[in-house]
Amino acid sequence: MPYSVAKSALFALSLAAVQPLVSGCTSDPAAANAPPRYTATATGRLDARVEARFLAAERDGRIAALVVRPGDSVAAGDALLRIACDDLAAQQSAAAARADAAAAQARLIVAGPRAETLAEGSARATEMVARRSDAADLLARAEALQASGFVSPRRVTELRADLAEAEAQSAAADAALAALRNGARSDERRAAQAQASGANADARALAAQLDKCTLRSPIAGTVLKVMRREGEFTAASAGTPLVVVGDTSAMIVRTEVVDRDAAAVAIGQRAEIWLDGGNRRWVGHVIEASNLMGRRTARSLDPAERFDRDVREVLVAFDGAAPPPLVGLRVNVGLLR
Repeated sequence: MPYSVAKSALFALSLAAVQPLVSGCTSDPAAANAPPRYTATATGRLDARVEARFLAAERDGRIAALVVRPGDSVAAGDALLRIACDDLAAQQSAAAARADAAAAQARLIVAGPRAETLAEGSARATEMVARRSDAADLLARAEALQASGFVSPRRVTELRADLAEAEAQSAAADAALAALRNGARSDERRAAQAQASGANADARALAAQLDKCTLRSPIAGTVLKVMRREGEFTAASAGTPLVVVGDTSAMIVRTEVVDRDAAAVAIGQRAEIWLDGGNRRWVGHVIEASNLMGRRTARSLDPAERFDRDVREVLVAFDGAAPPPLVGLRVNVGLLR
């Protein structure tokens, strides 16, 4: 066979073999003209619907005890960690004792004397009256006998002094009994009550300071991360977070739509969420869209992505099932037409 004929036959055979492949790669005109599935796609992060709280202590000090661990469920007000405050606890205990004593004293002053105290005061006043009467009788006898020389002038002088002392003691006993019966004056009661209030205020102030030695959860949720250990310093003055708490019972996606697609986002718009390399799609809808453009904070793995583009933050809630509650997990969002 001549070379030219063989070459022509080989070319025809090759063309016949390649033609089906070329025909298979021909695009469908209907598919090519179909509108895109999404109005916009973006990268986002899983977050708790009640946004995670990065909690810092109110007081500098050494961490004495961690009460929780990552994954623990907590209620609002539960203790998360405690700071060593032994000196402050001692001061608060002393202040509380002083407040109790001042309050008790104020109650006694307002209530007035006990019946037993009144009886004792009355008995002493009666005793002083009898002693005064005896002293006056002895003096009268001595003065009667002085003219006959049976009693010396010195003895009469002594008896007169005894009578004066007895009269003074009787007057004091009468005054003390009257004071008991009259009770405390109004200004004395007010002073006692004011002293008790001041002592109570001091105790409450120290109790408030002592309460700052315990970091508590402001919400019900799950402990997402513990950033310090026992013995470490709280660095409260620097605002260093110690524990992260979030409510993972309801998850959302925080995504950022670039300025080109920002105006197309609408509240209630349906969305699909998926993970890189995953086939599963979760469905949701837009529940919030910021009215203020800002700089991008979430990054994808695309090295060509521009970080300086203006974006609109959009929150997407899940309809039914959601991905595992891993706060910060990077996901992809497609906003459906």
